[in-house]
Amino acid sequence: MYLEPSSYTDFVKSQSQTSPCLIGLVQYLGCEYGPASTIVAVDYTSSGQLVSSPQAVAETDLARLVNDTSTICGQVLLVENVRPRLINLLGEILDLDPVFFASHIITDFKDIEKAPPPPSLALFPSQIAQRGHLHLHYQQVLGLGSADAFQHSSCTLTTDSNVPRNVRCLPHLSGRQLALARACCSVALSMILISLGLVLVDSPIRMVVETQATSGQKLYASMLLNGGFEDVVQTTSSASFRSFVGDRTWDKRSMLGSLLHYFGNRPPGFIATQPSKLSLYYYSTRIALAEWVPYTHLMNIENRLHGNDIVDLQRWRRRSVQGQHKLGLLTEFVDYWLPQEADKQPWNLVLKDSSSRILRPLKIIKRIEPMLFQALNASPCHIESANVSQLTFIVLVFVPLSWAASLSSMSEKYSPGHEHFWAYFATALPVLILVLLLSALQWGLLARKLKEAAALLSWRPRHVSQEVVD
Repeated sequence: MYLEPSSYTDFVKSQSQTSPCLIGLVQYLGCEYGPASTIVAVDYTSSGQLVSSPQAVAETDLARLVNDTSTICGQVLLVENVRPRLINLLGEILDLDPVFFASHIITDFKDIEKAPPPPSLALFPSQIAQRGHLHLHYQQVLGLGSADAFQHSSCTLTTDSNVPRNVRCLPHLSGRQLALARACCSVALSMILISLGLVLVDSPIRMVVETQATSGQKLYASMLLNGGFEDVVQTTSSASFRSFVGDRTWDKRSMLGSLLHYFGNRPPGFIATQPSKLSLYYYSTRIALAEWVPYTHLMNIENRLHGNDIVDLQRWRRRSVQGQHKLGLLTEFVDYWLPQEADKQPWNLVLKDSSSRILRPLKIIKRIEPMLFQALNASPCHIESANVSQLTFIVLVFVPLSWAASLSSMSEKYSPGHEHFWAYFATALPVLILVLLLSALQWGLLARKLKEAAALLSWRPRHVSQEVVD
């Protein structure tokens, strides 16, 4: 009996029956093919030096490139904006665990009754570390221009990439509209033919998309806030700067461009013939941690949170929990593989930076919870104050009317149906208008203006007499 060869998609579907966290990957593989992905190969010799400058690779040449090991001892494939077709191809060539692709594709935290949790939540941190795949989830702070353009738009936006990432608008600051965009960088190491590292990165966020029910999609231009993250390697000296010929800058919006910039230098502990997992992941980890720094500054509770806005406080509380979980997975991964590293100092510094500079500000949740309780307790007081204001307004309306009615009741000719009943309205309406105007006046401001006027009236110019000396 002849059986058709199964594809990588069939393999993922089979695995999803025992691993529900792969269902999202199955759905993504069934989508239509999006724009072509960008593939770049970085080749190393046995000494760890670059064979040549990084070269772009077409999907049709990918299998031939991986199987050609004549001149290289190590290779790193960087893939930007991965699409379903390429996932099938890479999965078959490199025989990769579907959880690796699922952790990169599925980053949403949906309700449990609607969809199974992503692998980052479905698996224990120790299970994720043992698989050897590193997934760096981070947030990018975007500037979307003037806040006036977003007055009637929703807070939910997405990126215009093959794997749409959520973009959440923040309360505008100084007339500018800021947003938080999710991003992910996934790294895996394969040793089938040669030491081959695979890096999946998101495309640079140049446009964000708002889906509107009536007019379809609306695009907004975006840029990194304040130019993006700080350089993660030591700055060059002035002498080397003068002797260098070329351009030292790169597009920080692109994780691919940043990695290519840093891969020109060998990562700490990197050996091309048999690289350790952490040495291959060093630059991507450093960049992801640097992306978290603007996010933690944005979480400054004294300047950024709206104490009376329960919804805004709850959003920041949820972001804090998710951020701690993402960085906790990174810490667990490094702790698991660190004993295999010969040079542990760079990674000890990474753990120290993650703990002191990023995780500590993310624990701001302990300060948000009291504010939530205060806001919730203050809500009934605000409602009671609103009710008292309404009752006061009713009293202000009916007191002059009742006073005019009591005057009219003294004589029968002013009662309803008689000839002088109009006098009731002629008396009550002017008094009502006068009472409402007096109640609307800002007495503090009026008193201050009267004092200023009195001071001006009491001021007299001082005449200076000039004595003439003969």
